[in-house]
Amino acid sequence: MDDRGNKRDLVLAPGEYAYMQDVTKGVIKTYTGPTVINPTAQERPIVFKERHFEPCSLEDAVQSSAVCPEGHYLILKNPSTKGDHPTPGGVYPSPELAVGRKINLTGPCDFALWPGQMVQLVRGHHLRSNQYLLIRVYNEEEARKNWGAAVIKPAAEAGGGGLGPAPADLTVGRLLVIKGTDVSFYIPPTGISVVPDELASYVRDALTLERLEYCILVEQNGKKRYERGPQVVFPAPTESFITKEGIRKFKAVELNELQGLHIKVIAPYDEAGRSYKEGDELFITGAETAIYFPREEHSVIRYDGRDKHFAVAIPAGEGRYVMNRKTGEISVARGPAMLLPNPIDDVIVRRVLTEKECATWYPGNTEVAQHNRNLRQLAQQTSATAPGGRPGPVTEAEIERQKKPAAAPARGAAPAASEAIVGDVLDRQNQFTPPRTIVFHQKFEGIPSVNIWVGYAVMVVDKKGGRRVEQGPKNLLLDYDESLEVVQLSTGQPKSEDNTIQTVFLRVLNNKVSDVCDVQTLDHVRVRLRYALRVNFTGDPQRWFEVENYVKFLCDHVRSVLKGFVRKQTVETFSSSAVDLVRDCVLGKPVDAGQGKAERPGMRFTENGMQVTDVEVLDVEIDDDRIDALLKQAQHEAVESNITLLRASRSLEVTRKKEELDREEAAARAETARQKAALEIEAANARLAVSLASIAGSIKEFEDKKTAVAAKNAVLDVEHAAQLQRDRATAAQQQEREAALQLLRLQALQAEVEAVARRFEAAQGGFSEALLALSNQDMLARVAEAMSVQSFVGGKTLTDVVDKVFAGTPLQGVMDKVKTKALSPSKPGGAGGNAE
Repeated sequence: MDDRGNKRDLVLAPGEYAYMQDVTKGVIKTYTGPTVINPTAQERPIVFKERHFEPCSLEDAVQSSAVCPEGHYLILKNPSTKGDHPTPGGVYPSPELAVGRKINLTGPCDFALWPGQMVQLVRGHHLRSNQYLLIRVYNEEEARKNWGAAVIKPAAEAGGGGLGPAPADLTVGRLLVIKGTDVSFYIPPTGISVVPDELASYVRDALTLERLEYCILVEQNGKKRYERGPQVVFPAPTESFITKEGIRKFKAVELNELQGLHIKVIAPYDEAGRSYKEGDELFITGAETAIYFPREEHSVIRYDGRDKHFAVAIPAGEGRYVMNRKTGEISVARGPAMLLPNPIDDVIVRRVLTEKECATWYPGNTEVAQHNRNLRQLAQQTSATAPGGRPGPVTEAEIERQKKPAAAPARGAAPAASEAIVGDVLDRQNQFTPPRTIVFHQKFEGIPSVNIWVGYAVMVVDKKGGRRVEQGPKNLLLDYDESLEVVQLSTGQPKSEDNTIQTVFLRVLNNKVSDVCDVQTLDHVRVRLRYALRVNFTGDPQRWFEVENYVKFLCDHVRSVLKGFVRKQTVETFSSSAVDLVRDCVLGKPVDAGQGKAERPGMRFTENGMQVTDVEVLDVEIDDDRIDALLKQAQHEAVESNITLLRASRSLEVTRKKEELDREEAAARAETARQKAALEIEAANARLAVSLASIAGSIKEFEDKKTAVAAKNAVLDVEHAAQLQRDRATAAQQQEREAALQLLRLQALQAEVEAVARRFEAAQGGFSEALLALSNQDMLARVAEAMSVQSFVGGKTLTDVVDKVFAGTPLQGVMDKVKTKALSPSKPGGAGGNAE
């Protein structure tokens, strides 16, 4: 145990301090040595650890002052607002601290810490010419004010210039590089901090490049920078080195006239008076570029893991097939020559002979046959492994891989780090690629799509703050930086925030929202309403998504309106016409919309363009069972009264219909009788015309017979002349008598027809009863018997026939009146009396 304290006294040596806290007020005092602490009953020792105060014993409260030797600096957090420190040998109350700030203090110095302060000791940064520091601005004002207060020792190469004035841009977070070629020692001022690397080391090593070496640095925006040696390369604050297998620097590519590189131009540039555009391909050989350094505009095309292309030796008397890969034309390169084909246009191929060609061209040469068999087998293997099968000749590279399968690099494998070119590389296979066959199976491969249905809408937002609304039906394709706005919808009944779902689809047409609402009537009866709202979104689509949970917003407002409206109604009034009252409350009363139509204005929400177009009341439930029973009983009584009235009304209507049908039936029957009489008159006229035609035929026949008799008598013998003369005179007298009789018959028939016509005219008033009598089957039989041909041939007139038909019937009296009226003279002194 430490013996510096005696009982409750604590002795502090120089360079020590302790904190004592008043337990009644919480005030903390700082004691600095040399001094003696005599704590009272209201004081207790504390220490500041891990950003909070902890009580401790007197011995544990002793702390050493912060000491910063020369060549170091302290990072003090939460400095005093006055910038002071506790002086030795005193007691000091806690001052006001600038919490959250930090300052850099250069050594040598030592001081006690105020309660709540934290300190970190850092060694000053010594830099060689190939080292650098990465610093960050954390306080622009302090950095600009204290830029010149930094402890700097200029490097010998800088000529005493140092860092110079403060940069114009010292925004917070700005990264700067302190190069060892400018400064050999550096302590940052307040407002500047040194950023450590992944190994917590402040000093970083730059890259030293020798001749024929290069490195590649990549910016955060993806732009690359190529640097050649000899030089020391310091990366920019936002740059990093590209490494391969832990190596940051690479050798340049050495080429001779028999070697070349296939290059793709990936960015336009000008060189030696020539312009290169993006997409051009170059074949660089040692004849023009003996040492090749990659550049940011170039990308090396790699074939089968190899960067370099080598020439092929063609001895004298031999040759090679060279195929133009663009046109397919095959030419012959004859030796002696060193053939370095340009891979942009040319490729060396071999011809495969058939068995027949081998046997005829090289008879008995089994080696030639076997060689071509191997080539055919290789072509089949290549065609089977290549996508879609590769037709055509076998290339030289394929044969070389067949000869040395172990030494040949795997397809797509990268070469060793010492051989490969580091930079932009495009891998290519040394095989002919047939035309691609497209298979449409891109469900998870294409741009994200959203199928917006009819009546729905989504809001598309991008990272630039753009917003637009897309309505269905539509198949929406999203850009890379676009996303869909998410809305929340309350579910359940009643609607609340306790049960919500998230969706990106907003139903803008014919949306149905169901809810329940507990209301209270004027006479303090609680009623529960169940209803469904039909909602549409109108107006500017940009406002449709202004309310995150439009369902809750809608239901809350409708509940508020219904509660206020029902509070003014009695339970009897509301229960009897709840549907109409709720519709009037929510949708408004109908107004004239023109053309005899009445429409309700609906409930509109200007916040998001929402409109309630219809409301359906599903149920009205009264909480009080007794009141509900009374209302139901009153309703039953009213229904019974209405049903009784309805029955009486229906009975009256039935009676009216029956009487109306009877009147229509009588009118129809009268019309039928009238039409039958007219038809009977037409039939009588037709029969009269037939009789007249028959009489005319008889007269003509008689005249023909008379002519025949006269001709016959003319040829009689003379001796019969006297008798013939007498007969002729007798015939002439008989003819005259018959003609007179026929004339009298014609006059009699004409008079009878006129009399019948007058009888029917006189019988129009009671003819309907006569026609009704004709409906009797017995009467029809009597009519048929009386109207037979035998009756007329027997000399009976039409009047006799009619009298016989109606004799003994109720119509006999009617027919007697008709006959009497027809026989009576029509006018006094007229000729009507001679009609008979």
